[in-house]
Order: sequence, then C-alpha cells, then structure tokens
Amino acid sequence: MAESFNQTRMDRCVRIQQSILQNWQQTTVFEYTVRATESIEGLSLPELRLQYFSVGVRDELTDLPFTDTLVVFSMISQAIAALKAKMAANEKEGQIRFSITTDFPDDIATRMLSKMKIETPFDNSKFLKIESPD
Repeated sequence: MAESFNQTRMDRCVRIQQSILQNWQQTTVFEYTVRATESIEGLSLPELRLQYFSVGVRDELTDLPFTDTLVVFSMISQAIAALKAKMAANEKEGQIRFSITTDFPDDIATRMLSKMKIETPFDNSKFLKIESPD
C-alpha cells in the first residue's frame, strides 16, 4: 500500500536534511549514514523502491521509505548548490528555496543512488554498488 506524501513525511525529510547539513557546518565533514534495513543484494530498482533505509548522522537515524531517502538527498543537493551560488555572489543572507518532487524516474534515481554511500549490513558486500548510466 502506497503512503501519500503528506506534511508529516515532508517535515521528517526536512528534519533529517537539516541534521546532515548542520553536522557538516559544525564539523566541516560531509558525513551521513544511509543503511539498508534488510538485505538488498541483487534487487532491481523497482524492488529497491519498496525498501526502507535508515538515514541520518552517525547513529541518529530514522527509517525512511526509498522515495523519502531520495527527497532528503535531493534537498541536500539543492541546498549545497544554493550555498555555493550565494558564496560566489558574496551573499551572506537569504533564503534557500527547494523544488520537491516524489517522482524520481529510473535514470535520476539511479544517478542519485550511485552518488550515495549506502551501507548494506545484511549482505555480503559492505555497500550498495550502483553505477550511474552517465
């Protein structure tokens, strides 16, 4: 059964995204945890879309459905791009606006997954290996 992407889910994604970015600002190390909650070895992308992942910083993790995991990292990418643009323009203030979608076509989902370090504690390999099509 599919969950609707409601305000509660959005708030959870924002909280996790902010936690990861705040940790980065405090430590100057871009550190995060994405951990499969069960075996994902050999799963196809449609099968991965049905999985949950524990996401956060170190051991402060929240279990998220696949789509929400991509939402969090989409917001992180947008925030980093906006911060770089602000730095290039010598701006110190201002808001960051996000474009949020829950529709991640296979090519975009694959590209995003290929850039993430996803721990696979229930599988033979330590990390999920996905290659981007480009």
